Amino acid sequence: MRDLEWKELALFYSVESSQKFLDKVYTKRGIEEPKRYAFKNSERFIFFIKHAESFYKQASLSPLEIKPILLFYGMSQLLKACLITTDPSYPSHASVLAHGVTARKRKKQNYCFREDEVKVQRNGLCIHVMKQLFGMSGLEEERYTMKKLLTAIPELRSVFYFQERKHWITKVELNDNLISVPEPAVIHYNMSDSRFAEYMNHHLNWSFLKKDKNRLIFHIDQKDSQPWSSPNLLYHLEKNEYYIPAQRDQFLHLPEIIIHYLVLYNVGMIARYETEWWYELLTQHVSDDYVIIRQFLEITERKFPYYVFNFLEQFL
Repeated sequence: MRDLEWKELALFYSVESSQKFLDKVYTKRGIEEPKRYAFKNSERFIFFIKHAESFYKQASLSPLEIKPILLFYGMSQLLKACLITTDPSYPSHASVLAHGVTARKRKKQNYCFREDEVKVQRNGLCIHVMKQLFGMSGLEEERYTMKKLLTAIPELRSVFYFQERKHWITKVELNDNLISVPEPAVIHYNMSDSRFAEYMNHHLNWSFLKKDKNRLIFHIDQKDSQPWSSPNLLYHLEKNEYYIPAQRDQFLHLPEIIIHYLVLYNVGMIARYETEWWYELLTQHVSDDYVIIRQFLEITERKFPYYVFNFLEQFL
């Protein structure tokens, strides 16, 4: 695991510092009685992060067989720390305590992880995070396949290309709030330049500025220019590169934090309850699912704490 993010998150391991931080956040958000809530939540805020660190550090030392379970519980604790900054009364009722996701019943024969899907529940942690952290609504009962979620993680680009000889995402350039989309990307969308510009404006709220040589330049809002919050841009942490889906029907309009939560929930459920399939995959390497799951776990172990610190850092 990357120690850097945990060193930065450990800056909050002081009641005095956390109290000041939460007071600042609540004041900025216009929450009534910010000092009272900051005093009430400062220790809880620290405990959520410390508990998450314990899960992640144990996961880094653990075999692959149980790693998804530890990572998922660590991820959940980090999300609860983030929720305290937006919902000072969290948890205000029991319905927000469940995971908020369900996986479909699996068939014992010919099961393929990439074709499996999860569904967002009407209540629980998932939908509460969507609403409180990202202002998203209307996604209750929404279903997502593992493949559609995983192809939106740029670090898995080379894995999918190796297995399928197909690129699912296309590199773009980000400078401040300006996105530069290469002409080949427009061609893959089977659109003219004007139609592409209109499509991006309507579906992503990107404002077309001009065409410069073989690139289309758009202005995007602040939310889209931050990797942790963008529902449209895909960010490669190691390469510091940005991507968009290679096809228009591949847009999920989900921040990557939610994508990781949905995938890791499903992998964790498999590790807990589908023991026979799970051990066959890990010991016999019978399908490409093994490589995808293994690499995803390596990526989320590094990337999720990075995104959480980025979320908290915006208030510093």
